[in-house]
Amino acid sequence: MIAAVGAVFFLAVWASVAAGVTKAADEGGLQLFDSWQWLDPFTFLGNGKTIGIISVMLVIGLWFFRRDVYGMVLVVVAVGGGYGINEWIKHVVGRERPPHAEIGGFSFPSGHAMIGTIYLLLLAYFLAQTRTKRGERAAIYGVFAVLALLTGLSRLSLQVHYPSDVLGGFVLGGAYLSACLALYRMSIHRGGRW
Repeated sequence: MIAAVGAVFFLAVWASVAAGVTKAADEGGLQLFDSWQWLDPFTFLGNGKTIGIISVMLVIGLWFFRRDVYGMVLVVVAVGGGYGINEWIKHVVGRERPPHAEIGGFSFPSGHAMIGTIYLLLLAYFLAQTRTKRGERAAIYGVFAVLALLTGLSRLSLQVHYPSDVLGGFVLGGAYLSACLALYRMSIHRGGRW
């Protein structure tokens, strides 16, 4: 259900971007975040190397501590598939980056926001399973959700994405991760029998 609602919301954001509805908000958002340089360092959480290293460590940890083969597959499908979907949609939409962005590639949706959301919340999901108290699990999710938020917002302070790019990345990342987690839980419940 969460994945379906997220997908519909993402399509609404995409349609709004295509229709030019977000133009004024995007320009105003860039001006607002231009002076928020304190956010800049958080962009490293969405870099390919950071995501790759943490994802590999998570896969290794799932094997050595839990022998969770399905969890290992989940990480690969969620993170790797997220990258593929993000790149595909960027090329379909073909939106140019903000005028003063000093990097190449297309803008919508933000890869840092999308993949950051996927791998950080996935990491929170597995870490939360190690805690028995509800408050501790909620705190873990809260911390990693804030990190994902800061990762996306850093793309605005760096002026390399529009606010609608980041919003689209958050929504699509959350929707895709929800779908992956649903399939993971289903496979665990069925013992891997499809």
